Amino acid sequence: MRPSHGSAPASSPGATAGTRADGVGELLGALGLAWPRLLIYPGGMFALGLAWLLARWMVMGKRSSPPAPLPLRREREVVIIDALPPLLALALLPLPPARGFPYGIDLVAALALLGWPRLRALAAGSGLASGVLPGYGLLLLGGALMGAGAGGVELSRLGRAPDTALGWALLLGGGGLWLAGQARLYDGDRGWARRLGELGHLWVGTLPILAALAAGAADRLPTGWAGWTLPPLALIMAALALGAALRVS
Repeated sequence: MRPSHGSAPASSPGATAGTRADGVGELLGALGLAWPRLLIYPGGMFALGLAWLLARWMVMGKRSSPPAPLPLRREREVVIIDALPPLLALALLPLPPARGFPYGIDLVAALALLGWPRLRALAAGSGLASGVLPGYGLLLLGGALMGAGAGGVELSRLGRAPDTALGWALLLGGGGLWLAGQARLYDGDRGWARRLGELGHLWVGTLPILAALAAGAADRLPTGWAGWTLPPLALIMAALALGAALRVS
């Protein structure tokens, strides 16, 4: 029997299961094509090396109050459990010249994935550090401003040039607040999982700077050079701003 005019055809359980299977298959296929993102850049080996360098830089910026290091045994225990969410967030960052990926993340998902090691530590009873609430408050405010300036909270939007001067002001101002929030949250080098989370936060704060550099250098760099030169330059600028924020926080 045909459905009556104006009524939506009922979907059978088999059709629904088939649709879900197709969606899972598409996701697995995309992950297979994007293996360099997971293993090399912007996740993988590149992220591990850069996270170590950033940890050294942040320790220098916060030298006045060095934290007690975690015991090595405990650090090894949390690496696999806690490092996977921030590594996934890093692999999904919309950074050139990485291979394109059809499934992006937004600021809310990025905050959850990058903050997973800290949340796990809190759940384990490590206590609430003094800078956690102000730090996350600045992150949320900065993220809201960046989203307003970019016209959405998807990370792919944060690296694009806004259409108006107000959009630029919101995007760059929000990025500055985001980095200030990261500096306020920092309580020392707490192992590899937290290092990866710090790197992810820094990359998110770098996206507005990358958008500004890309807009200014769009017609000045040879074709293909922007993707290789602008992300490192933007990251260095963001790291310098983070270092300054660490010294005053």
